[in-house]
Amino acid sequence: MKYYVGIDGGGTKTKVVIIDENENLVFENTSGPSSIDTVDNNTTLASFNQALEPFFKKNRNVSFQAVFIGVGGIVSEQDCKQVEIFSRHIIGVSEHTLVRARNDMENALYSGLLFDEGIALICGTGMVAFGKNKEGSTHKAGGWGYREGDLGSSYDLGMRSLRHVIKAFDGRDTMSAFSTAVAKEIGMSSTEDFFHIINDKYLDRTWIASLAPLVTAYSLKNDINAKHIVDHATDELALAVYAVAHKLGIKDSSLVIIGSLGHAKGYQELLHTKIYNLLPNMHIINPKVDPAYAAALMAKRL
Repeated sequence: MKYYVGIDGGGTKTKVVIIDENENLVFENTSGPSSIDTVDNNTTLASFNQALEPFFKKNRNVSFQAVFIGVGGIVSEQDCKQVEIFSRHIIGVSEHTLVRARNDMENALYSGLLFDEGIALICGTGMVAFGKNKEGSTHKAGGWGYREGDLGSSYDLGMRSLRHVIKAFDGRDTMSAFSTAVAKEIGMSSTEDFFHIINDKYLDRTWIASLAPLVTAYSLKNDINAKHIVDHATDELALAVYAVAHKLGIKDSSLVIIGSLGHAKGYQELLHTKIYNLLPNMHIINPKVDPAYAAALMAKRL
């Protein structure tokens, strides 16, 4: 029996899937972080092997046919080669095993079974739009990290919430029920509190992103301030998708949307409308398979 491995690695979790030559799911497991912009190479490799160890307790002599690795933090061919080199030390990888490493946005694309052409939009804590055309050319828009802003992501919504609440307390913006809810959530009762809150939390991307559900909830209540944030954020995501489609010459294809924010009530509907306004022939779909399983399917295609 031939076995193929798919790895989906992020900043907090790594998922590994093994399939057989008939594409049956043989094994799946999770472990710690492996994104190369979050942890060092040794930790990334350790997370891969930790996830695979239970499989090898029962299958000691298995050698994999191919491994497809999609991990966060890869931005260049040099990064791909670096991951491929140390991934030769994954348990079950022999001298004959094919190993391919790419950014995890490729796993997102393949989760829609879009192996030949299509676009993926990831909008969770961060965001990125990524696509591939029939000629094999690829392009990404966004996904440059929180310093650039990850515009349209949960982080972006959270940062805009924080900017809004201090402006509202200052009198530079309109106070509303949303403003009060954000202030309560972050423990702010006066403008002086904001200075300490933002200093303590400015680099905590997860905490900032956790404010996003407040934005979408109050937008559904037609709060003017929350609606303004959602309107701007969905503009940015639609623009990212359009940029990829335009660059690759994709006019009539499929777009798979990944991430909790992209499926949030109120946010999802507006996002779809704006994408269709820019790309009326685009087909928006949900993921058809788990990204790690999609990576395993890609390993079988190597």
